[in-house]
Amino acid sequence: MKELRFLFAVHNHQPVGNFESVLDMAFEDCYRPFLERLEKHPRFKFSLHFSGPLWEYMEERERTCWDLVRAMAGRGQVELLGGGFYEPILSIIPEEDRIGQIRLMNDFIAANFGQKPRGLWLTERVWEPHLPKSLATAGVEYTLLDEEHFRYAGVRDIHAAYITEDEGWPLRVLPIDKKLRYLIPFHSLEEIEAYLKEIQTAGGTAILGDDGEKFGVWPGTRKWVYDEGWLEKFLAFVEDNEIRMMTCSEYLDAFPPAGRVYVPPASYEEMMEWVLEPAESRAYAEFRAGVPDERRRFVRAGFFRDFFIKYPEANHLHKRMIMVSREVHGAVGDSGALRKLYRGQCNDPYWHGVFCGLYLPHLREAVYNNLLEAEKQTPAPPGWTRLDYDLDGREEYFWRGETFNLLVKPSLGGGLVEVDYVPWARNLSDVLSRRPEAYHSPRSEQPGEGRSIHEIGKKLPERAKDLMRYDWHPRHSLLDHFIHPDTAEDDFRKVNYGEQGDFVNQPYASSIRSGGLILERKGGVWVEGERVPVIVRKELQPGPGFLSVAYEVENLSARALSLRFGSEWNLLAFPEEVEFHRQGPVVLYGGRLAFEPQNPVELWTLPLETLSQSEEGFDIIHQGFSFMPVWALSLAGGQTGRVEILLKERYAR
Repeated sequence: MKELRFLFAVHNHQPVGNFESVLDMAFEDCYRPFLERLEKHPRFKFSLHFSGPLWEYMEERERTCWDLVRAMAGRGQVELLGGGFYEPILSIIPEEDRIGQIRLMNDFIAANFGQKPRGLWLTERVWEPHLPKSLATAGVEYTLLDEEHFRYAGVRDIHAAYITEDEGWPLRVLPIDKKLRYLIPFHSLEEIEAYLKEIQTAGGTAILGDDGEKFGVWPGTRKWVYDEGWLEKFLAFVEDNEIRMMTCSEYLDAFPPAGRVYVPPASYEEMMEWVLEPAESRAYAEFRAGVPDERRRFVRAGFFRDFFIKYPEANHLHKRMIMVSREVHGAVGDSGALRKLYRGQCNDPYWHGVFCGLYLPHLREAVYNNLLEAEKQTPAPPGWTRLDYDLDGREEYFWRGETFNLLVKPSLGGGLVEVDYVPWARNLSDVLSRRPEAYHSPRSEQPGEGRSIHEIGKKLPERAKDLMRYDWHPRHSLLDHFIHPDTAEDDFRKVNYGEQGDFVNQPYASSIRSGGLILERKGGVWVEGERVPVIVRKELQPGPGFLSVAYEVENLSARALSLRFGSEWNLLAFPEEVEFHRQGPVVLYGGRLAFEPQNPVELWTLPLETLSQSEEGFDIIHQGFSFMPVWALSLAGGQTGRVEILLKERYAR
């Protein structure tokens, strides 16, 4: 019988900003025991990738693992894979950063482990056809892609390597066997042996590349892989059956490409389903179930960049990253700003799937912190800057100050889409709207032990009904409401209230006057079934230590109006960071800042909580607070009412 060749690649990653306790647990339960066991089996050759955040943590805190990798690399047992150092989605960052991140990783590995990486672990296997040129320019010879990539390209044999190119720049590409991903380590050796024999009989090569966290971090895997001995049994099985373990480079040196392939934009199958809206996800699942395997080439779900449409918060983060990248590369400074920019490109908060990145405030906050710290090292233009930062064809206004940075979107309610507290490099507007997700109607619960994370059903928590109240507009700040008189604070919390005006998400005219940004909309308020014309003007005046907002609400009709007017603000703050006072001010961040509305009749507050999925099941996550001061305005015909809001530092730095 023909020799069975097996390429075994493992990818390990923890995001920038993850809790140290999570990293400690990952090394204790997964990374260290995995390396310790493989080090005792020198004939088991494999390819290994650690992301930059893990290399940095390992260098400082986990020298046992560091030394194990050096020993195995030194004797040729392990081939180290490169990648973008801080694990960015390479196709969505500027090419200059793409090449810079790859070279940073290559130089790091060469300096510390004596290997120059030839291969690259492609983050989340997000592929776009322009990548070969960038990768080849950075010295990359090959990467691993998912089986689905090759199916979409019409490739039937996924047990061989191929070659692709862009503008004449070649790149070898290896297909990751999806069935092996699901078998290892979740199924018995008998099932794995049977599938490997199928590959061997056909004269193919078994190719596996997957997350190392499945060997101890994912639910139930620590017990299954180590305590119950799955990994030791698997290593013995490989040795007893004389399976030829090869690194990816060894294989590519020994065997020519099986053919040329042009891979369309794709990722692994689950990723391309996660990007779909709930109704699309259900429709796709129903349609896909009826498609025979021989027609799989013609059926795909979504495209990674659609996350920037599905989640406005991800789009905002992405476009701010692009903006900061241009500022950093356009400035003359030290490499510290560039390193901060690279950290701010870590992929996890830019999308959402079973691994929950976008929904985790500490990951978003860490990425924003790095981007803002990088931005602080670039020159600040004077005054307000007009730009279309998010590339929607409409202009926004950007203010950089010593206390606050402000991004204002006149086209969407004249809202504040970003308020940065500059001394802390903290985006105070980094909250997440509540929206429907496909997994809010989950499959029935199934046992978690010994199953792939993608196969585990999950049970909704008891509070799910209360949490599945969805926002009808983005949770920006400075949004203008005219509230029905019967609306109570609890109705606002439940998104079950009467909106009488047409201001919240509608366009405002804009102008600059005396250093202030003037936003104005002539709209209407419905009173007793009649639309009454009203103008809302708001002037933003930033200065050292403060941001003031002066409102004018003008009644354009001849009739008298009794209105309840509210200005909605949504801020990233955790319960321990907020002191409430019923009519203001709200004291924030240990007393550093105060939110001071002028004499409202009420101050409504709403803790923003989302329901999302994760490896363990469902998570209820505090995303921040919504604050809405409410005023009672009695306006005669033609009269104007005025109110003010101040966001300020409470004491000097």
